[in-house]
Amino acid sequence: MSRLDTIRLILAITAQYSWNVFQLDVKSAFLNGDLKEDIYVQQPNGFVKKGEEEKVYKLKKAFYGLKPAPRAWYNKIKAYFVQNGFDRCLCEHTLFRKSKEGGKILIVSLYVDDLIHTGNDGSMCDEFRRSMMTNFDMLDLGKMRYFLGIEVMQNSNGIFICQGKYAQEVLTWFGMENCNAVKNPIVPGTRLSKNDAGTKVDATLFKQIVGSLMYLTATRPDSM
Repeated sequence: MSRLDTIRLILAITAQYSWNVFQLDVKSAFLNGDLKEDIYVQQPNGFVKKGEEEKVYKLKKAFYGLKPAPRAWYNKIKAYFVQNGFDRCLCEHTLFRKSKEGGKILIVSLYVDDLIHTGNDGSMCDEFRRSMMTNFDMLDLGKMRYFLGIEVMQNSNGIFICQGKYAQEVLTWFGMENCNAVKNPIVPGTRLSKNDAGTKVDATLFKQIVGSLMYLTATRPDSM
């Protein structure tokens, strides 16, 4: 199961049972990770003392740019979830679930430094939010509004998702923000032919465009 599939599944469940989805943002997530191995780094420019040019620093905590940093952060927060009674999903290791008597349930999904949570009991959500903000430096973003390029609107009529902002970012990224809009993927009647003398296409750029367009099908499968 991909992370996008996980998000869509969570939104489908919350829409079905009329729950709310909330979002937290972890400040400087990778700085929370604890290193299990000895790692040494060169002294940064401007911090080298005279006569100590050959010395290095031994890290006590992870930091951004360090290869083990993402794993260290994940292990840190996973240990916190397990300690607080959460069960980790076997097929999606960033998805956690906690249940209590009376059918109460709390679902949490983690993506690097973004975290969303939902459930059928408001007190569990509030308790979880307070606990996370006490143990980690976090920003409460309230109801989920934007996550992994997907805009989410929650109201009394249900949950609605779109990718308007992401689509505009894609157009800007590939220099097409001033192009004319069309209703068909190609002009009707156009005949395609091989052009051996044409300009060579940048394969990397082409793959980026195709990948970006494919991601738009997350909310518009009819555009596949």
